[in-house]
Amino acid sequence: MDMYQRLKKILDLHSKWTVNKNFFCHKGCASCCTLNVAATSLEAEMIKNKIGSSLKTKLQDYINYERFQPKTTTNTIANLAIDDIDPPEEFIPSDTEKCPFLEDNECIIYNIRPLSCRVLLSFKDCTKTRAAEIDERTMSINTVFQQYVELMDHKGISGNMIDLIVHGNNPVFTSKFVNNQAPKAIMVPPEYQKEMRILISEINAVLSEK
Repeated sequence: MDMYQRLKKILDLHSKWTVNKNFFCHKGCASCCTLNVAATSLEAEMIKNKIGSSLKTKLQDYINYERFQPKTTTNTIANLAIDDIDPPEEFIPSDTEKCPFLEDNECIIYNIRPLSCRVLLSFKDCTKTRAAEIDERTMSINTVFQQYVELMDHKGISGNMIDLIVHGNNPVFTSKFVNNQAPKAIMVPPEYQKEMRILISEINAVLSEK
């Protein structure tokens, strides 16, 4: 099993752990589908390998728009927290272009969309509340997956999804990206540790598959 197959299984496992929740999110709901999507280099490469040349060319038109370009990663923040160090502040544009992978408000890479898209879940209509609403259990699930997906690519980089797909391998643009890290610990609140052990064992089972 190659790394892309392993990553796809991990992403599918996230869907399994969140599918039975009564989230408002549904097909055609795309209010959070903007250019503000971060990804690991492994996720971006998986997407790049699946899309056609015309779509790759189209993406180049989007790198001039204002968009979220992360200064940190999930594991960076976790490791800094362990060392009692505050992470740098992030700037997330509130008004940016719609995601280029949207067609008629539906995601054309839905099955291989990055984890950053999958964790955008809400019990209420974000267009009305202007903010997502999820429970702490779901946040814990999301954090565990975010830490492990980064761990899978701990020698790689993270950045804006479009930047990584368009010019992720070009050293001229390395300032746009941040290095991934292996976590010093998996961050789980005490009340969810028993349940998250089950989740972590399922993730580790995928990672150990031949």
